[in-house]
Amino acid sequence: MRLLFVCLVILSCKTMPASASDLDVEFLIKREGKVIGYHRVDVRQEGGVTAVRTEIKIKVKFGPIALYRYSHQNNEVWRNGALLNMASQTNDNGAESWMRANRVGGLLMIDGSGFQGAAPDDAAPSSYWNKTVVSADRIINTQTGEIIDIETSSYGQTTTPQGRLAEHYRVEGTLVLDVWYDDDRWVASNFVIDGEELEYELVEPQRKYAGVDELLN
Repeated sequence: MRLLFVCLVILSCKTMPASASDLDVEFLIKREGKVIGYHRVDVRQEGGVTAVRTEIKIKVKFGPIALYRYSHQNNEVWRNGALLNMASQTNDNGAESWMRANRVGGLLMIDGSGFQGAAPDDAAPSSYWNKTVVSADRIINTQTGEIIDIETSSYGQTTTPQGRLAEHYRVEGTLVLDVWYDDDRWVASNFVIDGEELEYELVEPQRKYAGVDELLN
C-alpha cells in the first residue's frame, strides 16, 4: 500500500491566520476504524514570529509485521504573516523525499526533490492548520515541492465524522480531501487514496490515547 500525503504537508507564500494561539492540533489517523498513525501540529508564537512544527507517523501492520511505514517532519517559520522558510523530510516506506523553501526578496524559492524554482504568488499553505488553503487555486507539496492545481468547494456547516458541527470544505487536486474548521482551527479530515479511506480524528485535551507512540515505534 502506498500512502502519499500530497495534500497534507504543504506550504506557501500566502498569509497565515491572525492568531496562532489556538491552532495546535493532534489527530489520530484511522483506517477501517483502526488507529494506524497520528498527525500533530505545534504552533508557537513570540512577537511577530510564528514557528510551526508538523509531525506525521504511520505504521500499517499485519500481526507483528510492519507492512508499511510513513514519517514526515516539517518546520515553518513565519514573520508578521509571511512565510520566511521551511524545511521538510519524508520517508514513504523507504522512499526519501525532501523540500526546502526560503524567501529571497519577494519570492519564496523552492528547492525540493520534485521541483526547484519560485513558488507562485497565489499558492497557499496546505499544512491545513492554516485555513487560507480553502481560498487558494494552487498548493505546493512540501514532500517534493511539486505545484498542484486545486479546486475547493464549500458546504457550509456540516457534521464531521466524529459528530462535531464545523465548516466543511472539499479540496480536489491530486486527491479529494474533505476538511472541517471550527473558526480557524482544523478539526477533522478524511480522504481516499489508493482505494483506502483514511479518517482524521481530533484528539481533545481531555481524552487520552495511551500507547499510540509505542504502537508506531
